[in-house]
Amino acid sequence: MSYASAKPSNNLVRLIRLQVMLETYLNAKWALEPTFHDRMGKIALDRVLSGHTPFAATAEGVDRNRKEPYFVSMYPAQPKVAESWAYGSLYKPKAESGRIVVLPILGTMSRYGDYCTYGSEDYASWILEANDDPSISAIVLELNSPGGQVDGTEFLGEVIRQSQKPIVAFVAGMAASAAYWIASQAKLIVMESATSSEVGSIGVLAMHVDASKAYEKEGYKVTIVRATGSTDKALFNSIEPLSETVLAETKQILDAIRETFVDKVKAGRPGISEDVFSGKMYIGRDALALKMADKIGFLGDAIAEADRLALAA
Repeated sequence: MSYASAKPSNNLVRLIRLQVMLETYLNAKWALEPTFHDRMGKIALDRVLSGHTPFAATAEGVDRNRKEPYFVSMYPAQPKVAESWAYGSLYKPKAESGRIVVLPILGTMSRYGDYCTYGSEDYASWILEANDDPSISAIVLELNSPGGQVDGTEFLGEVIRQSQKPIVAFVAGMAASAAYWIASQAKLIVMESATSSEVGSIGVLAMHVDASKAYEKEGYKVTIVRATGSTDKALFNSIEPLSETVLAETKQILDAIRETFVDKVKAGRPGISEDVFSGKMYIGRDALALKMADKIGFLGDAIAEADRLALAA
């Protein structure tokens, strides 16, 4: 048999690429705003089926899209703003206090980050370092995120909650799902707009795509062979239909994660309305009424609030 005759069809290659992408994203648990998932999922699937990577990522795009942490000084004698690729390389003049570090958390959240965003572990490390830095008086999280992976979110939320220096969450566009999870652990939440800023989507989901029919259409029958005693190995996959048992077990896991999510939000936001835990999004004015946020203001207002909390500590 020649190489040409053994070479898989272009459609099969696309299916394999699609499967790799799906396995990457579907094996994770997500605290993600669902309309964002639907939009980005369609874009990713269309690109893969066209023979491209799920999302375009170039060095030029990385430089343009990733917003770096930066300092804002509350004293005119200090540099007004100093920017750098990461907190660890920022210029740090010796001072008792009076500088606010702003950490932009933009786009989909993940534990280790990607080409366009930093990961939860990066932000947690910077918060811990800021707590040990005598020149930093407070921290502002600049949020515009639909949420992301559950993995790493609880960890980052705990670092925020336990911060000795005050942390204020500023919501520019949205803080949905995992992004609201971490925002709820801050001392204060400031939303940019009463009508165009949103918070909420308190919930957890997992995604499953059964690609078995697509393989059958191409003339391929995929058989998964499991070793003796490995009957429960990789049952949540895109090759086999999802059984009722696996569906029920997955739902139990998601329910447990949601319970933790709700408990953390309630602990971070005492007095929050019981009506907000259905997964719905709320605009600024409604969020204030439901005790999901504290005030409407711009980034400068959030920075001023952080400084006020630092002075009062």
